[in-house]
Amino acid sequence: MVDESVTEPVEPAEPTFAEQLTAARAFAMRSLARRESAESELANRLRQQGFNEEVIEAVVDHCRGYNWVNDERYGGMAVRAGAAKGHGPIKIRFDLRRKGLDDMQIDAAFDQPELDWFELAFALLERRARVADLADFKLRMKWLKYLLGRGFTQDQARYAISALQEREE
Repeated sequence: MVDESVTEPVEPAEPTFAEQLTAARAFAMRSLARRESAESELANRLRQQGFNEEVIEAVVDHCRGYNWVNDERYGGMAVRAGAAKGHGPIKIRFDLRRKGLDDMQIDAAFDQPELDWFELAFALLERRARVADLADFKLRMKWLKYLLGRGFTQDQARYAISALQEREE
C-alpha cells in the first residue's frame, strides 16, 4: 500500500517578470549607491546575479531615465580619478574601453582642459625619481619605461624627464 499523504517536493515557481524587475531594480539601486558605474558595468553585474536580458535592459533604461547611470559623467569621473592616481591617458583610455564606453564617449571624457598630461607626467616623476638618477642613461630609460607603463605617451614621458633634468641644472 502506498502512502499518499507524502507529497513530492514541489519545485519553486519561476519568478514573474514583475518580481524579477523589482529585484533587479533594488539590486541596481544598491549597487549604484555604493559607486558610480557605466551602463555596461551595471548590466554585467545584473547578469552575474542571474537576471535575464529583458529584465537587464529594462533596469538599465530605468536607471538611465533617472540619470542614475550616465556614461558621459562616468567617463569624466574616471579620467579625473585616473589622473589623480598617476595614470596616463593611454591606460585610462584602455580602462574606459574595457568598461564598455565607445570612442565618442571616451573622447568627450578626455575633453577636460584642466588636465595637462605633460605636467602630470612631470609631477609623477618629480615625486618618484631623484635628479641624480637622470644623469645615468640606464636609469633614465628605467624612468621612461616607468612612465610608459603608467600609460603616458612617449612625448609626455620624454618631456617629464627633460623638464626634471633642466629644473636641476
